[in-house]
Amino acid sequence: MEEQRQVIGNPRRVVVSAEQDAYPHNSEILVDRYRRLHDLLTATYPTRNRHSQAYLECGLEMFRADFALLCRWRYLQDDMVVEQQAGTISDGAASLNPKEDWFDFTITEKKASYVNDSNGNSGRMSYNGASIRAYLCAPLVVSGQLYGALCFFNSEGGERRFTGDDLATIDLMAKGVAKMIELHKKHPEGLAKLQTGFATEGVKSFEEYVQQARLPEAYGVPGRVVEVLQRRIGNSPLSIDHIADEMNLSKRTLQRRLQQQEISFAQLRDQVRFHHSINYLVENVMSIDSISASLDFSDRTSFTNAFKRWTGLSPSTFRKLFRDYA
Repeated sequence: MEEQRQVIGNPRRVVVSAEQDAYPHNSEILVDRYRRLHDLLTATYPTRNRHSQAYLECGLEMFRADFALLCRWRYLQDDMVVEQQAGTISDGAASLNPKEDWFDFTITEKKASYVNDSNGNSGRMSYNGASIRAYLCAPLVVSGQLYGALCFFNSEGGERRFTGDDLATIDLMAKGVAKMIELHKKHPEGLAKLQTGFATEGVKSFEEYVQQARLPEAYGVPGRVVEVLQRRIGNSPLSIDHIADEMNLSKRTLQRRLQQQEISFAQLRDQVRFHHSINYLVENVMSIDSISASLDFSDRTSFTNAFKRWTGLSPSTFRKLFRDYA
């Protein structure tokens, strides 16, 4: 069977996804690997970190890889962080560029993939100072949402190349790791059970809420209003009088200029507050009272009502659902 491969970027490197792979498989190897993965899935570990480490160490042996990373996608920061690592590598960067070669295809397409650089010239492929000759990567989808990626690497100079058997294995391993993450979560009732108690239908994914809460791309006077609001969040009042004063405008002039742009001050302030409220609830884990004060609401109830208007959820419910996805 002819191999089907998709060339991405450097023509000397080929990204092969799980659906594209056409390498012949060694059934005996796969059966043995699947048994080991089953044992890992059903084993009991005292902590999630210990369980994650066991998966990474098992993968290092299976794939004869040099080092491995378990990475988490942070929607609010648009980056990756290393949650767990194993193999011949010292502690690396806490935050990673999601456009690195080993993330880009896997995260964008949400498919397992691998690259072998047969020329031994890995270009910009590197991590923590170690040049990477080849990588094997699979997405982690937890509770139906992208959580991060599971990656194994071979350093420059290594002879081991990843194969179709490795691709089939990591695809299944990623599903096991995702299930492990679900089981070790602080909220054993899970997303589905929480959703049954909502008064509103159509709860969105965290990614959708983040997109909805992005700061507006405003220019001119609206853009200046957003900039001033941003500077004052958590420090100063956010009333239109204070914003107009900082912009050296009267309140009526500011309202008129915004009206000319077919937008109101309340809309801009709501969007800025919404954007920061998600960060405060999920990333900073601030109390509801503290968030209310930082966003310059008169009281907790006013903030709660506003947040329900933006999302259909109370701030506390939103936090319970999504604090694992920061």
